[in-house]
Amino acid sequence: MIFRRFLLLTLLPLFILLQKALSYEDFVQYEKGYYYVVITKGSFKAVNAKLIEEINNHKWDVIHTINVDKTASLKTPYKTHLLCKKDYLQKGVSIFKPIGVIIPCKMAIYTEGSKIKILVEDVAEFAKIYKPEDKSFSKFLNKVKDEMIDILNKTAGKFMSSKYTPYE
Repeated sequence: MIFRRFLLLTLLPLFILLQKALSYEDFVQYEKGYYYVVITKGSFKAVNAKLIEEINNHKWDVIHTINVDKTASLKTPYKTHLLCKKDYLQKGVSIFKPIGVIIPCKMAIYTEGSKIKILVEDVAEFAKIYKPEDKSFSKFLNKVKDEMIDILNKTAGKFMSSKYTPYE
């Protein structure tokens, strides 16, 4: 009886929290050094606004937006947001002073037919290139990568249902 109560009071809440934490996992895909989501509902303007909202919710700043569509004279929307998070920048500089060659983080959003694609580079790959022997640099960049993936997932989750999406 005590064991059942332990399972019910300890493991059930843990399971619920874990399920919530992984609730948007199935949106993100990986290809050739970048992670991406494909959003099938919503306008470019609405998805881009939610993307920026999620970036801000994660305490990142959009320090600049490159209007790729205007610069390259494209007929479809395409933007690249350059992102920075002060705490991460300070930590990154303390671990790897030349980090300036790999910052800022970049997130691209564009249309592909009737779909909207949002991409982020796999920043964890930089650890293998610049400082493969340093586990702290790798751990740090994995943390940044995981946060970027979370932004992708949460943005996609605002427009599409997932088998993992909890009912709120």
